[in-house]
Amino acid sequence: MHCAILGNGPSRHMYDSTAEFVVGCNIPNNDFKVDATVISDVEIVWILKENPELVKVPVIISTKVFEKMKELKIVSNYTVLMVFKPQDWHNSAHYAAHYLATEVKATTIDVWGCDSIVSLESDLTSDTDIFVPKPETHNYKLILNWNKVWQALIASYEDANFRIMVL
Repeated sequence: MHCAILGNGPSRHMYDSTAEFVVGCNIPNNDFKVDATVISDVEIVWILKENPELVKVPVIISTKVFEKMKELKIVSNYTVLMVFKPQDWHNSAHYAAHYLATEVKATTIDVWGCDSIVSLESDLTSDTDIFVPKPETHNYKLILNWNKVWQALIASYEDANFRIMVL
């Protein structure tokens, strides 16, 4: 199955809408249809408490997000496809890759909107910044560690052909 991850970086706007199953990250914008979204950051739960309509698709969430959703009594507003244990240096796109490779059994995974994969100088601008602003400083350590996770994921899921799509 041909699948896609729609991260929130600049290249997401070039997505060609050809995948059969699409997983967004955090709060998907309405430019493209997604079949599910991964929420790994607890900060997003507070936003959903105030604006539950921002996520209208099934969710793949971390245990921390799940616990916060239960605490705020909003978990019943969503269809939970999977709850995962957070891992160091993993972001929502990494968890999306894991879900697509293990649960959906994707044969091809196009990765859009994860521009930091190709360069330490990549633009870390994210569509999620309007909800959860990032610090202004460029974070090389973050990019290095994200890239190590990508390398490990790609190596461990040999049955999936990962195609990194960037500007």
